Amino acid sequence: MERHFAGEFAHSLDEKGRLAIPAKFRGRFKEGAVVTRWMGECLAIFPASEWDAINAEVNKRPRTDPTVQRFIHFVLGGAHEAEPDTQGRVVVPAHLRQYAGLQGDAVVIGAAQHLEVWEPARWQRRLSEIQPSIADDLAGLGI
Repeated sequence: MERHFAGEFAHSLDEKGRLAIPAKFRGRFKEGAVVTRWMGECLAIFPASEWDAINAEVNKRPRTDPTVQRFIHFVLGGAHEAEPDTQGRVVVPAHLRQYAGLQGDAVVIGAAQHLEVWEPARWQRRLSEIQPSIADDLAGLGI
């Protein structure tokens, strides 16, 4: 059974724009990784197998659907295929670092089927937005 990504990790990007995948997750990226724009002005890092599953779902939908087109332009258009190096780092291209506001420090969170990479101040803002309604949200989910 494949485990979901979970947890919060403080990391940083080096001068070459490389970000280390948290050590406990590196085995899930042996076949490669895809880094792309994601909702909330953060980045997503998908294992190659999950990325393939997403593309398979997109391919089932009509190409002329405006929702599909937006997804293609935003997520697929920003995607960068990356092979983790021997230290488990992936290159985050400049256009993605700029989108996410990443300059040095980063917060990597496990988000079920992928990782998210946040600029620390943006992550703190996101948490403060979630805090007031999380109890009601969890109750609505039956948790």
